[in-house]
Parts: sequence; structure tokens; C-alpha cells
Amino acid sequence: MIVGNPPGKNFHREALLDPASLAAAAIDAAIPYIVALGKEAAKSAAGAAGKSVWEWVKGKLTSAAGTEAVTDLENAPHDAVNRTAAEAALSKLLRADPGALSELAQLLDKAGITSTVLTANVIGNENIVGQVSGSGTVSINRGPTPPGKPSKAS
Repeated sequence: MIVGNPPGKNFHREALLDPASLAAAAIDAAIPYIVALGKEAAKSAAGAAGKSVWEWVKGKLTSAAGTEAVTDLENAPHDAVNRTAAEAALSKLLRADPGALSELAQLLDKAGITSTVLTANVIGNENIVGQVSGSGTVSINRGPTPPGKPSKAS
């Protein structure tokens, strides 16, 4: 679910889908499966989710560049360059095909994999913006007011 949307809104039905973020979430989900190809870990629930996402990605990335990105990632899943290439190829596909974007969002949602997009549009001076995804404690302090400048709190 996208943080900031009204409760009950499903992120894949929103116009705020970001192909690059969705591609990164898909590759994140698939990496454990790719690493464990042929191993017992690939049979776990996480492996099953990763497998379904990875099979979907492989079925969509059929261009020469897409096939190369898939092969490279399968051969060296911990290589950051391979991961970036796969994310870029998938992101390009998702930007060009809104149907695929929706399909992948639904697949990730069904697998329990969420994508979070945080956006802040800030206009003016001396603004303080804080964004949080997840849980925990966040403190934002302005610090002392410079001399000769009245505090906005006064």
C-alpha cells in the first residue's frame, strides 16, 4: 500500500504507480529465489513467491536486452550491475505496457510484497519535511534559532 493513500485503497489501482519502484520490488522478491535456484530454500513460501514473480519477469523480458538481463542476473544474482540492468529492463517494459504494470502490481500484492512510494512537493523557504516508511521513532529538530531571527513558535 502506498503511504498517504486513504485506507482501503489498493496501490495497484492507483495512478501513482512508479514503474521503477515496482520493478525494484519485483527484483527484490525474486533475488532469494534466483540465489536458491535448485536448492531446498527455493521450495519455501518466500521461494514460491519469488519463483512466481521471477517466472513472470522472465516471461515478459523477451527482447534481446531483456533476455541478456535475465541471464546475467541468474548467473550472478549478487552483482549490483546485473540487478540494475534487470530493474531497468523491467521498468522500461512497465512504462510501455500499463497492462503489465497492473499485472505485476497484482502479482506482488497477492504474494504479500508491497511497494511504497513517498512523495513530497515543497514550496517556500525554511520548510521541514519528514517522511517515514515502516515503523519506529523519528525526531525532527530545527535546532536553535539564529540570533536576530525570531522563532516561528514565539
